[in-house]
Amino acid sequence: MGLISRWKASDLGQELTGPLIAVCGYAGLAGAGFGWDNCYWAGFLGMPKFAQDFGVYNAATGTYSIPASWQSAGSGAPLAGVALGCLFSGLVGQRFGRIKTFYLASIIAIVGILIQVCSFGNFWQLMTGRIINSVSMGLVCNVVPTYQSEVSPAKIRGSLINIYQFWQLLGATMACVCNWGFQARMDQWAYRVTLLIQFIIPVVLIGGGFFLPESPRWLAGRGRFEEARKVLHLLRRGTPPSLIDEEANLLIKAEEQNHELYQRTSWADVFKGTNLRRTLISAGVQCLQQAQGSGFIVQYSVIFLQTIGVTNSFEILIYLYFVNCISSVLAFHFVDRIGRRPLMIGGACILGLCMFVLAGLTGFHGGDAGAQKGALACLFIWQFVQAISWASCVWIVCAEVPTLAVREKTVTVATFSGFSTNVLITFVSPFIQDAGYGNLQGKIGFVWGGGSVVAALWAFFVLPELKGRTLEELDELFQKHINVFEFGKYETTGAGATLAVIEGMAHQVDEKTAAIIAEEGLEKKDVSP
Repeated sequence: MGLISRWKASDLGQELTGPLIAVCGYAGLAGAGFGWDNCYWAGFLGMPKFAQDFGVYNAATGTYSIPASWQSAGSGAPLAGVALGCLFSGLVGQRFGRIKTFYLASIIAIVGILIQVCSFGNFWQLMTGRIINSVSMGLVCNVVPTYQSEVSPAKIRGSLINIYQFWQLLGATMACVCNWGFQARMDQWAYRVTLLIQFIIPVVLIGGGFFLPESPRWLAGRGRFEEARKVLHLLRRGTPPSLIDEEANLLIKAEEQNHELYQRTSWADVFKGTNLRRTLISAGVQCLQQAQGSGFIVQYSVIFLQTIGVTNSFEILIYLYFVNCISSVLAFHFVDRIGRRPLMIGGACILGLCMFVLAGLTGFHGGDAGAQKGALACLFIWQFVQAISWASCVWIVCAEVPTLAVREKTVTVATFSGFSTNVLITFVSPFIQDAGYGNLQGKIGFVWGGGSVVAALWAFFVLPELKGRTLEELDELFQKHINVFEFGKYETTGAGATLAVIEGMAHQVDEKTAAIIAEEGLEKKDVSP
């Protein structure tokens, strides 16, 4: 079977439509701004001209540098801005919808970037701009995966949500290339070009946002049923209209029943009943990703490479992010084929092993050239596995697990918890790693390796398998308190199960057969929740 035939026979080949890939791809573009901001800062910290213009002069050494306390503030404070944006995103997204939240995030980003570009030698003005820009990222990291999950068919939902992570990594890679291309200059353009390019992403998002349809599930949850039906017809182009109408009817019915369960939702509902389990899963994946060193590698990658003796740190960083991008592309295939649970359990085991070996090599054989090469190999393997497992699956799981009525609030709690953990790690890391403080140097890998051990155990005992399930099926599974080990194979019977059947046959029947199914489907199937 040729590649084209295999593609057509795959779930992606059958379920993916032009409007669907355009909508998810365009929304995911917001992730590129997140990746760009995270990565450019790591490069700036290792850039001589940036240290000269924004740092402190050391008379004893005759050099300029960014003090460890400033590094902590510069890396941690924007993450606090992201956490703040996460808090607001739940309120904005639930009340005004996903698309208007995109607009708001883009406007805030433009203001923050403008302040950064206009900072000339003032480190704290630059930080103010980054914090404001980071608030927009907090809005984006909540609303984009949620939006993608709500417009996607169950069989390819993981792949489409992964677009957000792919854009993040692509943005980070481009920032690395930009830093590398200009870092040798001895004027302000060594870093200012990188700041200016950030404008492109929010401007493009505002311009194209007018063409994005609102989430059909959000519309159904607000009682705007005909609008939800029209959006489904747009996104499921190529599917018999009768089946799309049946899918819309089931989705509307499920959301009406969901609304009856949660007529008036409050923040307390996130921690009540079955929602507590869903909140703990969403928050757990976010926090444990950070506990494995993800935020540390993003924020301090250049400094860490220099610490273990790497001289061409900017070039190595580019290679690392290229590996990330390649791995993220592979994740499009694996997240819906292998599943979230195996990827995250196996991924955490490999990540932990890589960090333990890296820490051992650099901590006890730091001056040895062979040890340095071994440490770099571990770092490349770590990046590859992290991108294909936790980096991709975290956003997928976080968007899938919550129920619609409290989805924004649950995702808000989860991402706020994750970024708060990242803030703590980012503030503390320089004082643990740097000489003159904790001076762990490369041995800091033992800390992140320990985090991976905890993550693997947590995923094994807590994280259920979610692949291939409609969001409405997940509601049924959580409401029935299905055991984590039975979750993936339990046979659902409610409206979500019927919705899954209809999605599965969408491209396998003609219009005449579809009309018969649509007419008789609800009579022959149990669609109670």
